[in-house]
Amino acid sequence: MNAFLLVMLSLLLVILSIAILAVLYLLIRVRRIGRIVGTFECWYRPDATAGWMSGMARFGQKDLQWFRLVGFQVGPQLRMPREGLKVSAPLHRQEGVVEIVLTFEDHVAHLAMREEWYNGLVSWVESGPPKPREEY
Repeated sequence: MNAFLLVMLSLLLVILSIAILAVLYLLIRVRRIGRIVGTFECWYRPDATAGWMSGMARFGQKDLQWFRLVGFQVGPQLRMPREGLKVSAPLHRQEGVVEIVLTFEDHVAHLAMREEWYNGLVSWVESGPPKPREEY
């Protein structure tokens, strides 16, 4: 009976250790993504009938990257290329938060974000990627 209790206690400690490591990884991942300049809180859904997924988006040089808030994947779950990205007019859903539709290539993505980030997104898309410096 004592051997059984030791095995069960050991198994419980292993499971608890794995759970603690998973939570620490998620916290460190979210903090690391959120500390990068140009990152903002954003919700995503693939179409108008799907539920919203909480995450963070980041302005890159060539694409808008979306990271799911709770997930183990290191890189972004969605990349939307800057070139050819079309942004819809904002649809106001709640006070200070807008829903927009992004179209790129053959894809459609619905994003919800604060109004000030919508303005930043439109400016980012319109400005285009940095061009190489020309010497005269």
